[in-house]
Amino acid sequence: MKRVAFYTLGCKMNFHETAYMEEQFKKRGYKIVDFSEEADIYIVNTCTVTSVADSKSRKALRKAKSRNPKALVVATGCYSEVYPEKVEKLEEVDFITGNVEKFQIVDIVEKRIEGKLPRLYLRGIWKENQFYPLTIRHYEGKTRAFLKIQQGCELFCSYCIIPKARGKMLSEKPEKVLEQVKELINSGYKEIVLTGTHLGGYGLDLEESLSLAKLIEKIVKIPGLYRLRISSVEPIEFSDELIEVVTSSPKIAPHLHIPLQSGSDRILNLMKRRYTKRDYKTIVERILSKNPDICIGTDVMVGFPGETEEDFEETKKFIKEFPFGYIHVFPYSPRKGTVAYKMKDSVSSLEKKERAAILREIGKEKSLNYRKKFLDKELESLVLSNLEDGDSVVLSGNYIRMIVKDKLKPGEIVKVRLKEVGEKREENFGIFVNKSF
Repeated sequence: MKRVAFYTLGCKMNFHETAYMEEQFKKRGYKIVDFSEEADIYIVNTCTVTSVADSKSRKALRKAKSRNPKALVVATGCYSEVYPEKVEKLEEVDFITGNVEKFQIVDIVEKRIEGKLPRLYLRGIWKENQFYPLTIRHYEGKTRAFLKIQQGCELFCSYCIIPKARGKMLSEKPEKVLEQVKELINSGYKEIVLTGTHLGGYGLDLEESLSLAKLIEKIVKIPGLYRLRISSVEPIEFSDELIEVVTSSPKIAPHLHIPLQSGSDRILNLMKRRYTKRDYKTIVERILSKNPDICIGTDVMVGFPGETEEDFEETKKFIKEFPFGYIHVFPYSPRKGTVAYKMKDSVSSLEKKERAAILREIGKEKSLNYRKKFLDKELESLVLSNLEDGDSVVLSGNYIRMIVKDKLKPGEIVKVRLKEVGEKREENFGIFVNKSF
């Protein structure tokens, strides 16, 4: 039996697609092994959102070949989709494909082994007009199921290379989404996470009038669904309808990720973000007015070309105003092929590093304060896994991860009382109360 190992970088979509590829290989009789083990085929699902992601992708590809020089090393994903010429320079890589090819991965890998395909095989993501569903019946070692309902992005923010990596905006038909949700429920999953490259744009390309809000309303009516979690949604897509549905249904996890990127209107305009900080503030305040306990996470970028000290101070002041549950801070990374790549007035690497460190400290404080609100409160949580020492890891609806000193069954819903919070988001401890589902 041939062995296949995967290594995944980047977003939830990439991890979802890796799960799909793993399942396709298993159906064809292959054995999935850990990336640290010797395998016959290594597949690295790459990311190119930053230069650091590029570097990590290259490192993983080289490490794969070092583990087994005779193995077929495959590069797929966004880095190879956008910058195939860079991947071609890596002598450790035997086969280079993009995002479209993931959906026929077993066939094309076998054809490459047989010598029927060249080293570089890319059809081109923007030539595609087809939504590629990822129907996965079982996530290896997972208790939450990720469901792709949308692909592609056409926002073209000035710093972002993802539209070139993921192509046109395309949505899965609603009846197909509902069908897949039912299958996942029947497979025993208690939590389903909706994913997409530009999730809030769901339905814009469909003939029938349908929005993300209307789709969610249909999903939460499905019998047996315990929890639905929504991944990242752009601020401009929080309509009155969407705000109402995500804050009113008990089946929707009280957790939203709403990217900010900057608290300076001047920088937001240069980024082509299509909203002002006042718009963002209005949206977040409306959500919090309906559910003060909801966890709101965000992304903030520092060092965008032309960002002055005054712009940075505006951002710092702005994020201090909100009770964010967590903040992801990213230094700007120039991406060839974007508008921002040609912008002048670049910020030095040292300045980016210093600004990022300042915001991360604010983020730590925000996260700690948010979690402290729930000390000694019972939180309904999903058991994710068991640790070697017998403890269990659980995740609450409002995105608080806790360690419980009991061996609980992964996939069960339990009530846990939060007893201790640590400086890091993952360093929280709870006490098992009872099963609740």
